[in-house]
Amino acid sequence: MTDETTDVLIVGGSMAGLSMALFLAQQGVRPLLVERHAEISAHPRAQAASPRTMELLRALGLEEEVRAQENPHARYGDILQAASLAGAELGRFDGPFRHDPHDVGTTGWTLIGQDRLEPVLRSRAELLGADVRFGTELTDFAQDGEGVDAVLRTPGGAERRVRARYLVAADGSRARIRERLGIGAHGRGVFGRQMNVIFHADLDPYVAGRRFFLCFVNNPVVKGVLGKLGGDGTDRWVLAPSLPPGASHQEYDEEACVELVRAAVGVPGLDVRVEATSSWEIAARVADRFAHGRVLLIGDCAHVMPPTGGFGGNLGIQDAHNLAWKLALVLRGTAGPELLDSYPREREPAAEFTVEQAVIRYLQRSGLDEEAAARHRPETTVLFGQVYRSDAVLAEDGPDDGSPVEDPTRPSGRPGTRAPHLPLDRDGSSVPLHDLLGGGFRLLTGPAGGVWEEAAARASAGTGIPLPVDRAGADGSPGTADRFVEAYGVGPGGAVLIRPDGFIAWRTPEPSAAPAAELRAALARVLRR
Repeated sequence: MTDETTDVLIVGGSMAGLSMALFLAQQGVRPLLVERHAEISAHPRAQAASPRTMELLRALGLEEEVRAQENPHARYGDILQAASLAGAELGRFDGPFRHDPHDVGTTGWTLIGQDRLEPVLRSRAELLGADVRFGTELTDFAQDGEGVDAVLRTPGGAERRVRARYLVAADGSRARIRERLGIGAHGRGVFGRQMNVIFHADLDPYVAGRRFFLCFVNNPVVKGVLGKLGGDGTDRWVLAPSLPPGASHQEYDEEACVELVRAAVGVPGLDVRVEATSSWEIAARVADRFAHGRVLLIGDCAHVMPPTGGFGGNLGIQDAHNLAWKLALVLRGTAGPELLDSYPREREPAAEFTVEQAVIRYLQRSGLDEEAAARHRPETTVLFGQVYRSDAVLAEDGPDDGSPVEDPTRPSGRPGTRAPHLPLDRDGSSVPLHDLLGGGFRLLTGPAGGVWEEAAARASAGTGIPLPVDRAGADGSPGTADRFVEAYGVGPGGAVLIRPDGFIAWRTPEPSAAPAAELRAALARVLRR
């Protein structure tokens, strides 16, 4: 017997799962999210929202709210290397989040711990209608051709049976759902383990006015990272020491953690209060498949990578963004269910590439693999350079080197790439294109593309898909018109169809004899109708 039904059951309430709930709710789908832990974790874990993640949240009006929760030392950028905080400095280097790609993206990095970002995601998801239940655990599930039957254990210990049309697995690196489905993972495996010790101590005398984002400490007792956390006054910090292979935070009592903190600070008698501890693997793995029937994998259960570069948690948010609009259209019957096949086709190569880049950065920083430098790609390419190849992209004839990325500072504008950054005129003000991509399709044309406005209206009426039109340079700005032609690879009368996730689905250099029919056909092919 079924106690309740839902269109989408999301299992896991961290960054990826909460983002999935948010993006679905923004699309008008009311998902049910369950998380076995009673509360959002107090541990910062992921330390930054990337420019691409911030671009997505900005389009939902969340940028200011997220930035208000930024790490108190975020503005400093530098990473300090020292024997201990109070000891000898060994050097400094630019943090991985120092430079914002404003020429490529809409906005920049926000240095915010996962513990402070997740409440923002949860609050907005719930405001938009998502049903979020912490302290609720998935204990069993089975799927058939029409949906998934799930058994949930509620906070009081009772069981509820839920019928969902789709299940999104966002249950983290332990990947219980993935393993239950028999989906393996591949990659370099485990590099080591790290512990997080959240503690309270007055470290201002040992910071001594120096400005840095993080402090890497290295001495005979402890090797790890010190960073200041927001909230609960000004004395809340985290120490992330490396652990011996196979070790766990459970092997370290409060006294042992206090001694690690004292060694990291370099003050033997320091007054320290430990708030919480946890531990985790530094590993590199990608699931062999991101989908199995009506179960779809996102976030850490689909891919795990070293923290270098700050790519991991952000990649999970972008998985959710790629999947949410597709699920919403399929659930409404606007798109065929085959549209969901494009999710693994697009995100699996993106994950393979991003995990490799995180590994390369980890090896380079650890001084273990100089040969990795030859495969290193710039940060902007990792964040914005994905090239999708699937049936949700209308590929063009011509050479294709098969690379999962291109250089976004020299965009091709070809289908399957992120729509290049473009300022558009709105009532005399310049508005970035990606600020307007709030979850629907959009048609972008040049200054001579007036014919596409009527074509879009007719195509929208025939498909039921709203299709607003923006004419780059229509206000007479030659710079915008020239940028459109150069970045998108079309003429002043051409058109570009942009998907709800901000990627280009189709383009044509100039209008055809029947633009409305051409546009309807492009939409039909993307939506698998």
